[in-house]
Amino acid sequence: MMQSIPDTAVFVMYLGAMLLIGLFAGRRKKSTASEFFITNNALPWYVIGFSFIAATVSSQQLIGSVGFAYRHGLAVANWEWLNAFAILLLVFIFIPLYIRKKIVTMPQYLALRYDDKTRKLFAYITLLTYIFVNLAGIIYSGAFAIHSIFGIPFQASVWGLTLFAGVFTIYGGMESVAWTNVLQSSLLLLSGIVVFMLGMSALPYGWDQMLGDGDRAQLILPSSHPHLPGTGLFVLMVSTNVWFFCTNQSINQSSLGAKNEWHAKMGVILVGFLSLFVAVADVFPGMIAYALNPDLENPDVSYIYLINTLAPAGLRGLLFAVLCGGAITAIEALVNASSAILTLDIYQRRFPQTDQKKLIRVGRIGSLSVLVLGALWAPVVSRFEYIFAYFQECWAFIAIPAAVIFVMGVLWRGVTARAAWLTLLLSFPMLLVPYVLREAEVPMNVYHVAGIVLVFTALFCWVASIVTRNGSIGSTEFVWKTSMARVPEELIPASYPWYYRVSVWAVAMVMVYVILYTGIG
Repeated sequence: MMQSIPDTAVFVMYLGAMLLIGLFAGRRKKSTASEFFITNNALPWYVIGFSFIAATVSSQQLIGSVGFAYRHGLAVANWEWLNAFAILLLVFIFIPLYIRKKIVTMPQYLALRYDDKTRKLFAYITLLTYIFVNLAGIIYSGAFAIHSIFGIPFQASVWGLTLFAGVFTIYGGMESVAWTNVLQSSLLLLSGIVVFMLGMSALPYGWDQMLGDGDRAQLILPSSHPHLPGTGLFVLMVSTNVWFFCTNQSINQSSLGAKNEWHAKMGVILVGFLSLFVAVADVFPGMIAYALNPDLENPDVSYIYLINTLAPAGLRGLLFAVLCGGAITAIEALVNASSAILTLDIYQRRFPQTDQKKLIRVGRIGSLSVLVLGALWAPVVSRFEYIFAYFQECWAFIAIPAAVIFVMGVLWRGVTARAAWLTLLLSFPMLLVPYVLREAEVPMNVYHVAGIVLVFTALFCWVASIVTRNGSIGSTEFVWKTSMARVPEELIPASYPWYYRVSVWAVAMVMVYVILYTGIG
C-alpha cells in the first residue's frame, strides 16, 4: 500500500498532467460528429502507433498479463508477439479499403460491403462486447490496482476511475483520447521496462533465473499442454488477433483519423515494432515476480508486488500513476469507440435528419451511458480466477463470427449479405460458450475448442453463401484488389527514399519476429 508523501505527490501530479493534456488537446471546437469521434485526417503516424499501444496495453495487461505470466511463464509473451500476422492484414488489406472509402466505423464498412441489416447487427454485438467484456474488465483491473495500492474500497475505486476517465472522452472526443494516449503509452512501456530492469537487478542469476525451467522457459508449448498449447495460440493468431486488430473500432479509430493512407499504414507498422517491447513490460515482470517469490497468494498482484518491493520512493508513485493511467486511456478508447457506433451507426441511421451539433451531444450522452454500464458490470469479472483469463476466453469465441465475415468478405466477392448476417447471429451463443465450458468442465483446452468453432463457422459462412447466392452479395467495390497493397503514388512518389516505403518496414518487422521465434522458440 502506498503511503509515503513523495509517492502520493508524484501520483497526483502525473494524473493532473494527464488531465491538462486531455483538456488542452480537446479544446478545439468540433463541427461534425465524425470529427469528434475520429479527428478527420489529423493524426500523424507516430500518434497512431502509440494510440494503438495505449488502447491495447492497459492496467488489464500490467495486472492480468503479468499475473498470467507469473503462473505460466514465457509462453504468455505469444499474446504480444503473434500479432504480426494481424498487423500485416490490417496494413495491406483493410487499411486501403478503410481509408480510400472514408470509413468512420467498422459497422459502416459492413453496410457498404453487405447491407444495412448486417451493419445494424454488428453494431449491437460490438456494443455488447465493448461494454460487458472489454470495458467491464478494464474498469475492474484498474479498480483492482487502485484498491491494492491505496486500500480504497473496491466500489469507490470503480466509480472514481470511471469519473476521471469520463472527463477526457466526454469533453474532447478522439483528440483528447489520442494525445493523452501518446503520453500514457510511452510511459506505460517505459515503466514496464523500468520494473523489468529493477527486477533483473534483484535476481542473482539474471536471465536464466527469470526464465526458470521446464514449460515455464518455453515460448511454444506442445499441443498437449493443458493451458497454453501452441496449436491453441495459433488459433488465436488467426481469429482473435485478426478480430482485435482489423475489425475493432476502439483499436482502429486512430488509423481511421490518419492524415492519409501512408500515415495509417506506418502507424500500424510501428505497433508491430513496439509490441516487441510490450512483452518486456507486461510478461517478463510476472516471471521475475515468480523467481523472487513463488508463493504469492494472488498472481494478479505480481506487478504491484514488484513495485512495492523494488522501487524507491518517488519512482514508486510514478510507476503506480502510470499503471492507473493505463486503465484511464484504455477506458477512453473503448468509450469513444462505443459512443461512435452508438451515435453514427444506430442513432443517426434512425434519425438521419439530426444536425451535427445534436449528434455530438448524443455522442457525449452515449459516452456517459456506456461508462456507467461498464462500471456496473465490472464486479462480475471477479468470478474468473485470473483477470487475463476473463478477457482471452471471452474473446476467443466472440471474435470468430466477426473475423470470418470481415476476412472472407474482403477477400471473396461470393459472400452474400444473407450469409454474413446469419454468421453474425452465431455471436450470441458465442457469448455463453466460455461459461458453459467452465460449468460443464469440458476437458479439451478452450483454445482448441475455439479452433473447431472457427473452422465450422467459416464452413457455415461458405455454405450459406452458396445456398443464398441468388440473393444480394453486396458491393464488390469493397472487396480487396491486389493494387490496393501499394500506397497511392501521389502520397509516396517513386523518387522518395527507400525508408519511406511501407513494404520495407513491413519486411523488417517480419524478419525481426522470425529471428525472435527461431532464437527463443
